[in-house]
Amino acid sequence: MRIKFRMRIPGNEVVYRSLKVDDVDEGLVIKTSYEREKKMLELYVETDSLGSLKNVLEDYFKNYEMSLKILEIVREGYKGDIR
Repeated sequence: MRIKFRMRIPGNEVVYRSLKVDDVDEGLVIKTSYEREKKMLELYVETDSLGSLKNVLEDYFKNYEMSLKILEIVREGYKGDIR
């Protein structure tokens, strides 16, 4: 069974660029795009298994959350340990 999944979440171009997929297994389709006017990230996935979709979404959200945290740190100006 072929599974097709599309979602949109808020974001910006910096986060979009950090989430671009560069290595995809055969039979798996992952496309990302960014709608600048609406500031929305879009993820489209086609796969043959729910497990594969789960793994893609899990990785995507981990990287999405990490990108947002890094942007926050950069914007606030890192005041941590300077050696």
